[in-house]
Amino acid sequence: MKKYLMFLTLLVGLGGLINCKSGPAPKIYKHTDLAMGTIIEITILDTNERHANQAIDAAMAEIKRIGSLFYEGNPESPLYKFSHRTTDRTTMPAEVLNLIERGLEISKITDGCFDMTVGILLPYWDFKTDNPMPPRISDIKPVLPFVDYHSLKVDYGDSVLISASPKTMLATGAIAKGYAVDRAIAVLLKMGVKGALVNAGGDLRVIPRADGKSWRVGIQNPREPGKLLQVIEVDSGAVVTSGDYQKYFIYNGKRYHHLLNPKTGFPADSCRSVTIKTATAERADALATGIFVMGAQRGIRLIESLPNTEGLIVKSDGRVVKSSGF
Repeated sequence: MKKYLMFLTLLVGLGGLINCKSGPAPKIYKHTDLAMGTIIEITILDTNERHANQAIDAAMAEIKRIGSLFYEGNPESPLYKFSHRTTDRTTMPAEVLNLIERGLEISKITDGCFDMTVGILLPYWDFKTDNPMPPRISDIKPVLPFVDYHSLKVDYGDSVLISASPKTMLATGAIAKGYAVDRAIAVLLKMGVKGALVNAGGDLRVIPRADGKSWRVGIQNPREPGKLLQVIEVDSGAVVTSGDYQKYFIYNGKRYHHLLNPKTGFPADSCRSVTIKTATAERADALATGIFVMGAQRGIRLIESLPNTEGLIVKSDGRVVKSSGF
């Protein structure tokens, strides 16, 4: 279930960094790029401009590597090969199989509301045309039987993904983007930066700042661009928002967006946005999508049951619901 531009506003103070007796005070360095169909923003603290730029370049290279690996339209991608398979077994790298396995875990805990097998539905939803319109129910209904995460099985022994359904297709955008952010953070940690924030179109994760300050992140109002619902301080971990306000069209007065309900093949309609705060961007990414489909009532119950996880949900009527620790 592919998500695109869902922005969290980053509020970063550029001045007032304290001096360190052991060396120069860290400065803020920023870089903006495009990858994985979205805007990538990398902000780091470092004491050396050359080292900062090297760290940013390495993080961006890792994001682009992940983007290529998990892009369904790349003929060299394992996902492309899976979609064009002639047998029920597709050889895949361990990295891809591991992410799929973790995605299947989220599918289980969200009762299938997060489901990577929505790939077969995507060609029916074209958000790029000048006059987009929703598909007919009669077009969607015949392919719904092929949307079922239960049809997938990971075989690590033979390094293959097995599908019981010949037409099942994968779309990992709602988890791979978060994974790319996590991998970029891992690169920056290895490079020894003094703090960092990586934001991939609303999938955000941070490294604690050496100056002792918190990163301040604004959660966007899904119906009033430029306005914030809340500003939170983040010292570590990830914050991810899934919303209906970035990739959508209006047809006959109704909003149609890209967050599809795997059970109906049409956009989920009980939420405007879901923000999840947890340890990794990958997990927050998948949970935000699944809970968006689940709706506020079931979604909050799920959030409260998960360790180290908090959430904010904007319901379809605009009311805001938060978990107890948000």
